[in-house]
Amino acid sequence: MNRNISILMTSSLLFVACNNTPTPQKLPQKIEAPQKVQTEIVAPQEEPQTTPSASTTSVNNSEPVKYTKDKAIIQTGLLHIKGFTGTLKPTLKSMLEQDPSHVTAMGACSTMATQMKNEYNAKSGNVQIRRTALKYRNPANHPDTTDQEVMYRLQAVNNKEPLAVDMGGNHYRVYQPLQVQKACLICHGSNISPKIAQMIQQKYPTDMATGFKLGEFRGAVVAEIQK
Repeated sequence: MNRNISILMTSSLLFVACNNTPTPQKLPQKIEAPQKVQTEIVAPQEEPQTTPSASTTSVNNSEPVKYTKDKAIIQTGLLHIKGFTGTLKPTLKSMLEQDPSHVTAMGACSTMATQMKNEYNAKSGNVQIRRTALKYRNPANHPDTTDQEVMYRLQAVNNKEPLAVDMGGNHYRVYQPLQVQKACLICHGSNISPKIAQMIQQKYPTDMATGFKLGEFRGAVVAEIQK
């Protein structure tokens, strides 16, 4: 079994501290919340109901999102998400410890994260890993309509439980929510050093991923599963 997949319980710290090299494109500066926010949130451990208000939701009059509680799908997604993020933690931790200014980590992690993600996805077969957020830094992580709907729901609950979506046919998505940790505030908080702020502005001029507080919902790592 691939070494990356064997790491089942590891931190997703790098997602919130680093981002991939951006793909130039014109994108909206802000993700607008849906006109009608779901008022009833079904806890992930509960069995979803069959009514549209509980098991499906919609954003901007799009097709409803169909959630699934299929344990095999969720376990497969989490296995790959944790396997990938687990390979990143030691490298990031080492860079943060070696450079108290954190400039080195900020400058190196984008290239490193992109390479490691590509290498992982090249070996992971029918499962591909990506990252997304409502307040994203890298334009390449811009959420689609389904991403937005799921993340509004995750944000409302703000716990660590994953959600899985049946995308139709044999395509599924598993979303692992991420919360802001102390180390995340170095690059995503309200008191960012001038040097790091300058680097962010130069590399990501449309950045929206600052001003977070400890424990807030940050975004999600997504496993795209083809069965």
